[in-house]
Amino acid sequence: MKLLYCLFLSILFFSFISCSNQTEVNLEEEREQVMTLLDNFVKAHEEKDLDMLLSCFSDKPDITIIGTDRDELWVDKVSMGEAQKRAYGTFDVVKLSVRDKILKLCSDGEIAWFYMKVNWSVESEGESSTFDGIRTTGVLEKLDGRWAIVQIHTSMPIEGQAVRY
Repeated sequence: MKLLYCLFLSILFFSFISCSNQTEVNLEEEREQVMTLLDNFVKAHEEKDLDMLLSCFSDKPDITIIGTDRDELWVDKVSMGEAQKRAYGTFDVVKLSVRDKILKLCSDGEIAWFYMKVNWSVESEGESSTFDGIRTTGVLEKLDGRWAIVQIHTSMPIEGQAVRY
């Protein structure tokens, strides 16, 4: 009986050790890494750097990218990159200013989601266009030690209410 009791205590002890042996996540460090990625996302557009832009996105084949135009829906970064390459080819200047950035992280440090308003100023074929308050939301996942966007959605708000409520 004493042997059974010692065996039980040993199993219980090792169970507690294995459950508490998880490494503690430094959420502030993870937050800084995600913020750097989001800064690179903006910088890539301004510099029209397709490689930098694509590096912000996951290589997974099941990501979702939704732009502001009706046909801007991609489920992989390659097809989005092809469309962005065409756009960069027509843009002379791209300037972005970000405000109201909100970032949240899961307590395990593996998933993050964000919101930011982005003002876009684009010069294309001699004409300037400004789009203020583009709402951008997204989800990032930490894969193999690297943060990457797995879902992003941009939308342009309309003035007033679309439907009165």
